[in-house]
Amino acid sequence: MENHAENPLDAVKNGLDGQVNAWNAGDLEQAMAFYWNSPELLWINKHGVEKGYTPVLEMFQKDFQDRSTMGVYTYEALHLEQLSEEVVLYVIRWKIELVGKRLMGGVSSQIWKKIEGHWVVTSEHAS
Repeated sequence: MENHAENPLDAVKNGLDGQVNAWNAGDLEQAMAFYWNSPELLWINKHGVEKGYTPVLEMFQKDFQDRSTMGVYTYEALHLEQLSEEVVLYVIRWKIELVGKRLMGGVSSQIWKKIEGHWVVTSEHAS
């Protein structure tokens, strides 16, 4: 019987949808489970570079202390490209709104890698 392993592009789309669903359910820890839990995780924004899963998690915990501050996360796919069997580039336009008011948003470039059988974001540039 033929192995119908999930296509990398579909796996990454499903991963981002899982992250968005967890975020919108107010489950920050589950949303963060889609990031690489490694000191090598790279987060880039207008303020510079943050390196490591723990500092990125702490940054999110500080900015989004509970469900009431998390808002609703939506996105539009702009570009999806498989760079290798285990690396995908996903570019999205995203926004977080709280009761009809835009809290933040922009464009994000994510590098997803298949590590230990799971697709995770290893690098993200959000602007």
